[in-house]
Amino acid sequence: MKAIRYYGPNKPLKIEDVEVPKIVDDEVLVKVKAAGICHTDLHFLDGTLVPWKGSLPITLGHEIAGEIEEVGKKVKKFKKGDRVVVNNNKSCGKCEYCRAGMENLCDNLDQHGFTIDGGYAEYVKTVERTLVKLPADVPFEKAAVLPCAVGSVYHGLVDQAKLQKGESLLINGFGGLGTSALQVAKHIGAKVFVVDVSKDKLKMAEEMGADGVVDGNMANVSNEIKKMAGGKGVNVALELVGLGKTMENALNSLAKTGRYVIIGYTKDSLEVNPLSLVVGEFRIMGSVSYTHQNLIDVVKLAHLKKISPVVSKIVSLNEIPEVLNQMKERKIVGRVVANPEMAKQE
Repeated sequence: MKAIRYYGPNKPLKIEDVEVPKIVDDEVLVKVKAAGICHTDLHFLDGTLVPWKGSLPITLGHEIAGEIEEVGKKVKKFKKGDRVVVNNNKSCGKCEYCRAGMENLCDNLDQHGFTIDGGYAEYVKTVERTLVKLPADVPFEKAAVLPCAVGSVYHGLVDQAKLQKGESLLINGFGGLGTSALQVAKHIGAKVFVVDVSKDKLKMAEEMGADGVVDGNMANVSNEIKKMAGGKGVNVALELVGLGKTMENALNSLAKTGRYVIIGYTKDSLEVNPLSLVVGEFRIMGSVSYTHQNLIDVVKLAHLKKISPVVSKIVSLNEIPEVLNQMKERKIVGRVVANPEMAKQE
């Protein structure tokens, strides 16, 4: 089968022919119908992230939807032909975090597209506890985006920030996660403000229902946000960029008791005066990935038409390296999804 292989930081991705994975009794073979292309892959390419188990090369791709091709003898809940979304967190199911429903923090975590082979391929093997059944009315290309681009912001806003109806939210960055965060926040009933440096993305945010947008190139972004939020600032700021300036703007945009949730990151450091945290009673928190329940929840929201991931383009596996280059140049609006079937047509 065709697969996109990662050999290490600052090395080009390679499109290779590899063996179709062979499963054992407790595993499932999924025929990949769609794989979302995520900004995180750029962190692998530039060395910000490295597979911490050192097993290279690996197949990248951690946003996966498909159809079950084969099941092992011990698999009970799924069968050949089932439509599924794959939780890329292959947790142990036994540690204290897994027992508490926080599989994203598993002590013995493997992750598809991070430490083990992912979805930039025609097939991927996994275990049944990573799978969520996909309703027939949710297209594969939108389903692939649900785990990371939707699940991650859902976890950040619902579990971490505990965003409430009537509160205000600042979204820093309006890419694949930003478009999803806006929809999740609007479903909750929050007032939403979006900051980005792209006029096209800000226009899309307005069209999708943002209550206000601010050009990130402005000198006084936080002042503009505070004006829009009634002069006091926002209750929650969601960081999806992670640059020094965007983080500074977010902190300066918070109202008293505001919560700052960081999902996006770069190599920039967060700089903050502890006194400002004290007098404002601000809370800063990280948010990593999503739980299995989060994935179940967002699949249900997609089924109920409460959210609809923004997919701007569908490409072949061969086109993934070029899409990542465009993403690096901030030319991508929404999410681009790869369809492995298209590789056979080229």
